[in-house]
Amino acid sequence: MTNIFNLLTQAHKLKREMGKVSEGLAGIEAEGLSSGGLVSVRMDGAMKITKVAIAPELLARGDARALAEMVLEAANDARVKAQRLAAESMKKIAGDLPPAF
Repeated sequence: MTNIFNLLTQAHKLKREMGKVSEGLAGIEAEGLSSGGLVSVRMDGAMKITKVAIAPELLARGDARALAEMVLEAANDARVKAQRLAAESMKKIAGDLPPAF
């Protein structure tokens, strides 16, 4: 009976910790850049794009293909950075979890 109680206690703690993870991921923000900062994309830890900024001088060039490539590059840069930050956050929280049974 003690093993079941311990298992339920660990499961409850894990549920609380996973809630913290979800909250923590939303608080993470990473910025990806392209072309020396002419295009920037911000992304949160849940990999949701929260902001895209494009320098006006880049728009004046009128090269839609180049602009699309720069936005893609900045978004991928932001994703890599956000994933790294999210993984670091998960490691901090996972350190508090009980070992697997």
